[in-house]
Amino acid sequence: MLENAMKALILIPVAALSLSAMQVHAADAASTSSTGSESNAAMATDSVGGTTAGATTSGASVGKTRAQVYQELIRAEKDGTLNRINEYYGGN
Repeated sequence: MLENAMKALILIPVAALSLSAMQVHAADAASTSSTGSESNAAMATDSVGGTTAGATTSGASVGKTRAQVYQELIRAEKDGTLNRINEYYGGN
């Protein structure tokens, strides 16, 4: 019986610490995702010639077409962006 009480006294603080850590992590993730979406919107604006990616009437995000992605690739190769990225990350 004493062992069960000791286990409970150990488990309660561990559970409390785990819950508080999860809340902190969730708060960090929420703040990171908002800044991430802001930078994604800026990137979409720059890469598609000043227009942001739209949304459907249901609210679903509309992505880029293959042609748009291909044009971005060609542009990155021409202006040297792709080479800088490859040098930084050790790509081909």
